[in-house]
Amino acid sequence: MYKVLIIDDESIIRKGIKNIINWKQLDCEVCADASDGIEGIELIKKYVPEVIITDIRMPGMDGLEMIKNVKEIVPNSKIIILTGYRDFDYVQKAIKCGAYDFLLKPSKIEELTSVLTNAVRELDEQKNKYNEIERFRMLFEQNIPVLREKLLYDIIYGINTSENEIYEKMKLFDISIKNFVLVVMENDYNDKSNSSLYDKHLYQFGIVKSFEEIFAENYEVLSIMLNSNRVGFIIQKSDNLPLDIEKVSEKCAYLQEVINSGFGFTVTIAVSSNGKEALELPEKLKECLGSLEYKSYMGDNSIIQYSDLNSFFRYEDYSILDKYQKQLIENIKSGNELGVKENTKLISDYLTNNNINIHYMRNFYYTTLSSINNIRISVSSVDTEKKYSEGEDIASLIKLIEKTDKAEELNSLLEEVAVRIASKVNSFNNKSIKLILRKAIDYIQEHYNEQVTLNEVAENIYVSTFYISRMFKKELGKSFVDYLNDVRIDKAKELLKDVRYKTYEVAEKVGISDPHYFSKLFKKYSGMTPSEYRDSCY
Repeated sequence: MYKVLIIDDESIIRKGIKNIINWKQLDCEVCADASDGIEGIELIKKYVPEVIITDIRMPGMDGLEMIKNVKEIVPNSKIIILTGYRDFDYVQKAIKCGAYDFLLKPSKIEELTSVLTNAVRELDEQKNKYNEIERFRMLFEQNIPVLREKLLYDIIYGINTSENEIYEKMKLFDISIKNFVLVVMENDYNDKSNSSLYDKHLYQFGIVKSFEEIFAENYEVLSIMLNSNRVGFIIQKSDNLPLDIEKVSEKCAYLQEVINSGFGFTVTIAVSSNGKEALELPEKLKECLGSLEYKSYMGDNSIIQYSDLNSFFRYEDYSILDKYQKQLIENIKSGNELGVKENTKLISDYLTNNNINIHYMRNFYYTTLSSINNIRISVSSVDTEKKYSEGEDIASLIKLIEKTDKAEELNSLLEEVAVRIASKVNSFNNKSIKLILRKAIDYIQEHYNEQVTLNEVAENIYVSTFYISRMFKKELGKSFVDYLNDVRIDKAKELLKDVRYKTYEVAEKVGISDPHYFSKLFKKYSGMTPSEYRDSCY
């Protein structure tokens, strides 16, 4: 039940309110009453009531001051003002301070009951809303471990590439990644055992717990289930200092012994080079997965440090750069100039921060420009306006590739050409949209006096109803129906000026068979009836 506190300097008023109102029916109970604001504040602190019925002119404390104090103590309380003073300016100030409602003395029981009923209804809604939020909060907190691992999985596999979103979620889930080493552990039993998927996950759980126990002292560990036989561990020192990879490897070697003796199988462990922050995780995963490729040379139950592979042939994986290239081409094709600029910046940053083989870099620019040139040719072939000079620019840029190894210069020229082609595509698309819309408008102008439909218009200009409906809204700011009605009403206005036509005849001539509906529609779009409009013309 909700607690109610009554504050009034007239004892008869306090007793009357307590005894006359059916509090049980309202799901309320009077917890206390006070004769002035000072006593009232003390009782509010003691009982924390949800409903407060109070006068606003009492000895001891100004009513407005009391309401402000109440809102600090019980922010969601419903304060009902019951006063004999008809000072509405004062009451308005009280409402602004947070009072819920007010009644003038003497008030009828029904009026006070009605206000209390509304107040209780709002309290119920607030309680339900609070309970729902609390339920979601508890569910959220219960699932934080799963959400944390999901976030790390998305980062490490490059599923989430938005820096702002990554850092916001890391802050939300209380994840900090600085000066880390990534360790990927692969179960060697995978190719030799017929273990069920349940057993494999059970083993992984045991491995994670063993890993966390062994690294518990002086290290912080974040685990990521990569697949059914691989687990990733992000290892950091508690003091955030760079890690000694040899010491990490020593602990990994001890872990191998524990797993072999405890579970009866071996694991091969890959150790990355040092990383500095979360956005390096995809690169460190590549190092570990690349290291595991050499298990056939090193043997099962090995610890393979990425730094030990200098003597081996290593295929340089530039898949991230290839992904940026694909995104760039897609953005050019769709005429997304902003996306093109973002992609060329990503390419520039990647080339600047990574030691890219010069032959690969040149080949990358060759293939990128070749794809852009194909788009240019396609746009030129369908656009009847003057041909563009970008072909010469691209040819010049291709020649420049052979003469320079400066990625910054090449990328600047690439961005310039890419943005220009994207702009041409965007221009062509806008012209196409306007052409399609023009055809739709022409069709309406020719057939407005028939039972024309959106589907009929779409079929005649060879687009979908969804597409043409969207174009009307986007380009004209109105729906297809509104545009059709505008045309019909404009035509009707012209016909109404001719007194030879009756209103129903005008309706038929603009494609509306029901005269009553026509009159209603005409008034909606012109602000007057057909008769009133005709009269206004003479």
